[in-house]
Amino acid sequence: MTSVSTIGSSTSSSSTASTSSSASSVTGLDYSALVAAAVAAKETRADTIDSEISDNESKISAYENFQTLLNTLATAAEALSNPVDSSSTNLFSERTAYLSGGSSTTSADDMLGVSVDDGTATGTHTIVIKQLATAEKLGSSTQTSQTGALNLSGTFTLGLADGSTATISVASTDSLKDIAAAINKQTSSTDVSASIIQVSDGAYELVLTANDTGKAIEFTNDSSGIMTSLGVTNSDGSYADELTAAQGSEIEVDGIDIQRTSNVISDVLSGVTLDLYSSDYDSSTGTGSTITMELTANLSAIKSGISTFVTAYNAVRNFISTQQATATDGSPASSAVLFADSQVRSISTALQNALNLTDGTYSISSLGLSFNSDNTLAIDSTTLDSALSDNLDDLETLLGFNYSTSSTELSMLRSPDSTDSLNFNLDITMNDDGSIASAGVGGDTSLFTISGSRIIGKDGTAYAGMTLVYLGSQSQTISVSTSSGLADLIYTTSDNAGDTDSGTLQNQIDTLTDYDTDLTSKADDIRSQAEAYGTQLATYYAQLEAQAQTAATLLKTLKAYSDASNSSS
Repeated sequence: MTSVSTIGSSTSSSSTASTSSSASSVTGLDYSALVAAAVAAKETRADTIDSEISDNESKISAYENFQTLLNTLATAAEALSNPVDSSSTNLFSERTAYLSGGSSTTSADDMLGVSVDDGTATGTHTIVIKQLATAEKLGSSTQTSQTGALNLSGTFTLGLADGSTATISVASTDSLKDIAAAINKQTSSTDVSASIIQVSDGAYELVLTANDTGKAIEFTNDSSGIMTSLGVTNSDGSYADELTAAQGSEIEVDGIDIQRTSNVISDVLSGVTLDLYSSDYDSSTGTGSTITMELTANLSAIKSGISTFVTAYNAVRNFISTQQATATDGSPASSAVLFADSQVRSISTALQNALNLTDGTYSISSLGLSFNSDNTLAIDSTTLDSALSDNLDDLETLLGFNYSTSSTELSMLRSPDSTDSLNFNLDITMNDDGSIASAGVGGDTSLFTISGSRIIGKDGTAYAGMTLVYLGSQSQTISVSTSSGLADLIYTTSDNAGDTDSGTLQNQIDTLTDYDTDLTSKADDIRSQAEAYGTQLATYYAQLEAQAQTAATLLKTLKAYSDASNSSS
């Protein structure tokens, strides 16, 4: 019995190893292969889930690409949609100035610079630059050194006419250079700067310059006579050496004389800033060059905007076409990740419908736009140029959001969320104190909320998103109408779908992402369970092999006893 126990112990210690090789297995079975096959069978569902996750990731990537293309299109379309929101780019409100005239030697552009604010009234104006504004410049008497002590001491107050001042202190040891430095230290307060010019060897002059045009340099409280001692002023306080006199600018706009202190004039024509560069006006004869300034819509910006829009739309259309592509056997092409996707189909239809919009007279063909065979857009530049030049207002109506009201006291601050046309009579009732009591349509005042002078459409109504501002003081009924042009429709469609916070595509991305998270968890659980099952199975097979080893050893021992017994008999 002792020898059997020893043999059994020896074989048992190697039984676990026997599950990994059929060559060493008593039963001849490949336990490792059996375990691997069993685990693989359990993991089949996890592999299927992995494939589903991979497909979803491809869809998410495609949706994100679609988002990017739609947001680019939304930006391009919004610029052409005549947006109510003043923070948005509105190409139709951009203005530019065209200058003509000038002299035979100086062009109008070299005499005058113009910048124009968006929304400025268009029109033509004539300008004559009679005089440029100049800055005061004063010189001192000649000093023999710029570093030697001047033996002057005291204080004086320095500044420009009608401006702030500062007190300048001078010590007896101060040189011309020290005084200039003391003046420059106060320039931020006085708007007067100092410099030293070397006239010749051993000859230096202090020069004071006003930083603003049209304003005289003034000295006060100079009881020690420092400025007089330097030769800047005479004993009576008048300038001793006025290098350049301060003078304001003078122009004639549409026959009206205008005088200002600066060469930059922004308060003559609303929204227009004039930069005066030069003048050829002869005051003795009263003649000078007349500049004609034409303020117009920035047609080049609008044309560029339309080109940008077409490029953005074509990128979206090409993406949609890729998602609709089929292989030769009629099945979805490998690139068509979103084949038959309802979101893609809905967006495609909405964009196509918007581009087919017409007001009965004008359509995209009026802009020189047409469809290629693949439904992308093409531009006829000649037709577009003519349309912008001849029918700009009509094209703005075709493209943009349109709003009209029967009262100038009612304006729109934000357009409605819906692109449906609205035509309604707004009944505004005022309180005795002049505040708005209520606003309604057809007697229904529940459609709007009131906030100060603002009338805000409630969610869930046709007026949701709309904000009107009423500046009147009397109760009245005002007719209001709105309509959306094709660029506004395309902007709304693209933005509603492509918005990365709340757009329909983002909702789909979020849904797929959450679903993939759940699927990943399920696949991990399945693999964990399969691994645990494999461990259990390996343990079972190890036990089975150990039992087989024990049986084989016992059989061998019994055979040995039997053989020995037969030999002895």
